Amino acid sequence: MFLSKRWKFLWTMVPKLDFEHGTSCYDDTKEEYTRFCQYVDRFLVLHKSPVLETLMFNIGFLSTTNDMSTWVRIAIARRVRELEINRYDVDKSFELPACLYTFENLVVLKLYKSILVYVPDDLEVSLSSLKTLHLLCVEYENEESHRRLLRGCPVLEELVVDQTDNWSVRSSSVVIPSLERLSVLNQYRDYEAYTDKLEHESYNDRVTINVPSLKYLDYVDIVDYGHLCLSEDMPELVEAHVKIVCKNPVKLMRSLTAVKRLSLCLFNHSMVQHRIGFDQLVHLELCGCSQKWWDLLTWILKSSPKLQVLKLNQCQEECFCSAKPIERWWEELNTCPIKPIEGRWGQLSSVPECDVSSQYF
Repeated sequence: MFLSKRWKFLWTMVPKLDFEHGTSCYDDTKEEYTRFCQYVDRFLVLHKSPVLETLMFNIGFLSTTNDMSTWVRIAIARRVRELEINRYDVDKSFELPACLYTFENLVVLKLYKSILVYVPDDLEVSLSSLKTLHLLCVEYENEESHRRLLRGCPVLEELVVDQTDNWSVRSSSVVIPSLERLSVLNQYRDYEAYTDKLEHESYNDRVTINVPSLKYLDYVDIVDYGHLCLSEDMPELVEAHVKIVCKNPVKLMRSLTAVKRLSLCLFNHSMVQHRIGFDQLVHLELCGCSQKWWDLLTWILKSSPKLQVLKLNQCQEECFCSAKPIERWWEELNTCPIKPIEGRWGQLSSVPECDVSSQYF
């Protein structure tokens, strides 16, 4: 096959670049990584597209701060719009260059795993075009680095924060007036690390949320270490998925009263006694995996006059509550089977007024 010479350097104009090395195992050698770095260096230097739309890195434990800093600076010079870095190293994380936090043309930033987010005291974050930010299982130098980063994103619309197995931020705050989609995740992975932390340290952490423009919420926290979730009203909220075991969910649940579609799994039913209603709720999916869930369902039916669809689920995940003795958790994880939904209806004085054909049980 013969190609015209005009195709020879066409690759230098592609708008999306994806580099991967050393993510599958620890068998890679330093020589192989050196060749990979030389390849990336040459590729980025020869790249001629006036705007680099997307740059993605999937790299392993041999990657260094110096190498990534060089590539990020080149990407900034190429006016990259979307940057994604996924780094796997169980032993240590590396920092990103400070210039990344002041690059005003960046629209999407996604950071995964072994990356340290460090924003110095004298650095003012200025990500004035950033609309999507994903921080998945990354580490933070301190809580203030987390706050400074979010404060520097004035037009942010989508935020995904996964704090699974991450103990570097004890309390977090999401105060973003422009935010429309929010996912906050904290899921069980390392049982031994979790129980060791809980046995030797006391927790009184808080998650504070103030997002008045939010339309979509995904809040999953299946490990209760005694934290509180505080949230302001979300009057624009359309859809919410909530699965939490925190000791006081009332503040969060009060902020969801305008929601239209709700998927709910609570391990604390104190919202029943607080008489929280959902005047706009049309579609409800409720988990029946904890005690007294029938009381919760009964109250929601009473307080949701527009409800049309009801779906009952059974969770497949284990949740860990600090009220249980630690020595019982591991036994329950291995021996507790999935049980059928059980319960008894209480007396209902009224039900939502809707067509029977539109209800699904």
